[in-house]
Amino acid sequence: MPKPRRRMTARMNNNDRLTISFLNPSQCKFSFNSNGFLIFTLNGEAKGRVKLIRTYPYTLTDEYICVHDLDDKEIGIIRSLNELDAESMGSAQRELANRYYCPTVTTVKKVKERMGNFYFETIIDNNPKSFTVRDITKNLRFASDNTLLIFDMDGNRYIIPDFDKIEEKSRHLLEPYLY
Repeated sequence: MPKPRRRMTARMNNNDRLTISFLNPSQCKFSFNSNGFLIFTLNGEAKGRVKLIRTYPYTLTDEYICVHDLDDKEIGIIRSLNELDAESMGSAQRELANRYYCPTVTTVKKVKERMGNFYFETIIDNNPKSFTVRDITKNLRFASDNTLLIFDMDGNRYIIPDFDKIEEKSRHLLEPYLY
């Protein structure tokens, strides 16, 4: 059984000091209710529906997960989903996969500009996918050294996990917009 961790809070207190609240994973339970919403129980006390937020969404996908209530008040942070019981870990991972759905672009076939919008024709999961990007200099950006994120005008995210490994033609189509 994991040793209980001391509790710290992630809020500004009256002394203008930032503190962080790490949750004890043995006291955390996640499950889905009959309507498909994620429910959280902390130390046997039902907290109701919650939102999970990755603090490092592209690099540490299962670590430092913030648990928020529906009013966006932080309940605490789970250091690692791997420390949860199997059912809770599965529920949390399923919720995060839905919240952070980010399809992988394997090929960029064409990029056309019309009236300030950029129209992308790509291949995602062996299927053609078209989307539009506004303000391309802000919506194509590297999340890490070599992971490229693309944000379309509808708020969807797309990822190229290793820009150097995508085919050369795709790289040449994108490079003029990256610098």
